[in-house]
Parts: sequence; structure tokens; C-alpha cells
Amino acid sequence: MGLTTEEIGLLRSSWNEMKTIGMKELGLLIFHRLFSDVPRIRKMFYNLELPDDETLTLEAMRSNQKMSRHATRIATSISTYLKLADQPEELKTFLNGLGELHAGHNVEPEDFEYLAPVMLAVIGGQLNLNSNSAILQAWVKAYGVLRNGIVRGMYASKG
Repeated sequence: MGLTTEEIGLLRSSWNEMKTIGMKELGLLIFHRLFSDVPRIRKMFYNLELPDDETLTLEAMRSNQKMSRHATRIATSISTYLKLADQPEELKTFLNGLGELHAGHNVEPEDFEYLAPVMLAVIGGQLNLNSNSAILQAWVKAYGVLRNGIVRGMYASKG
């Protein structure tokens, strides 16, 4: 199920509002929340050379160049997703590529289940949204499209 024109408009305008803090910072907020809510997922990001201690602060993440670059890539990917949201063929190609990339890093489709509540919490918190707001509901639907497209790409890459 695709996104409506109205939903795409809500997503783009809300993302543009959030981007004012910077792409790196937005990506770091997502990762900080992910690592706080699901600490065991941090092990999947071993290549980022994060400290092993229980509490990983935003300051520590900001000072880690690898983490900052990856955070920026995540936020940039979300921007690209929203840019392509009304271009089905291009979006499919983009999401397939993300799926192949993640499959190559041994990410499992189930691992994306952790990201939905994290992204919604960050978005809702940044924009001070109620859980029943039209904007947050559009993000719920958008995450489903994003996740499903990436997972399809993961399975396609495994042949």
C-alpha cells in the first residue's frame, strides 16, 4: 500500500522541519534512541567502534567520526526515501539497494522491527506530536513501506 499525496506532503514538511537541527544530529538522535531502547542491537554496529559501556551518550556518539558519518547516511537515506515517495519505480530501486546493502552486513529482516518505535519516538518527540496526530500516522505508514521495500531487497539479494 503506497502513500497518498497528502501523506507524502505531511512527511516531507515534517522531515524538513526536523532537518533544521542537521542531518548528522537527526541521525544521531535515531541511533541514540535505538541503542538506548535495544542495547543488544549495538553489537551489530561493531565497525563503528562504539564503547562497550552500558550508557552511550549523545556526546560520545558525536565525537565518534564513524558514528557521525553513519548517522548522516541514515538521515540522508530517509531524505532520499521521501524525495522518491511519489516515484514508485525509483523508490523500489532505492529500497532494493538498501536491502541488498543490509543483507550484505548480515542484518535480518526482524532487526527492522526495532527501528519503527524508535523512529516514531524521535519524530514525535522532535515535533511534539500526539500519538494520534495525522503526521505521526503518516510516518507509521511510511515506515511500513520503507521496511517492506528494504526487506524485499534483502530477500532478492539472497536469491
